[in-house]
Amino acid sequence: MSELHILPSDFDQQDYYRMAEIMNAKEKKDRPLSTGAFLRSMGLNSDGKTAQKI
Repeated sequence: MSELHILPSDFDQQDYYRMAEIMNAKEKKDRPLSTGAFLRSMGLNSDGKTAQKI
């Protein structure tokens, strides 16, 4: 735990489920995209039409 910059005594006082959620978090680049973000990355609008780039 000292490598994670948290004291064992502090770790023991934390909410277990919240700490597990934090410890299992993925890096931003590895997180799933929302539907809108995925469509925009493919060059589409949410209605399925090609997005116009201005």
